[in-house]
Amino acid sequence: MTRALHHNAPGRQSMVVRGLPHRHSGLLSRKKNSGHVALVYGADRTWAIPGETVIFTAWIVNDSASYLKDVKLVPRSFTNEGMEVLRYTAEPLQRDLEINVLAPGQSVMRTFSYLVTDSDHLHRGSLVSAMQVRATCRGQLISDEHDALVSLSGTGQAWPFEPSPGQHVSR
Repeated sequence: MTRALHHNAPGRQSMVVRGLPHRHSGLLSRKKNSGHVALVYGADRTWAIPGETVIFTAWIVNDSASYLKDVKLVPRSFTNEGMEVLRYTAEPLQRDLEINVLAPGQSVMRTFSYLVTDSDHLHRGSLVSAMQVRATCRGQLISDEHDALVSLSGTGQAWPFEPSPGQHVSR
């Protein structure tokens, strides 16, 4: 990043001096060995019809050489295309979403499930489940966030896609 200083008369540029800013941004500096937490989040299917259960799985991975403390899995939002706020059919207890310590290389898995309804299909589009993980490492707050999408295009009898080999479609 450079900044230009114009010297002499206004409206007339006679010389341009380029250089670095006097101060470095604190946002650009990263604490060395601050650790890293990764969230791998997805659904067990790419599309669903009413009556099917979708299982969302979150893997929290400490892929650093440091211990992570106060690790929290935070469900951010869960909606259908009509922007209706949805509730998981089954989800971990609140205490299971909080992990005191995650050792280097260690991971934990949590699952959420949802029974797709006729109402979801009225809006077509997708189910969108947004999840975040937060942790503290060496006094610094770190996080990762991902969305899982499940398509709701089509209806039970007029479903436009053929199932993949080995995939069962309940009707």
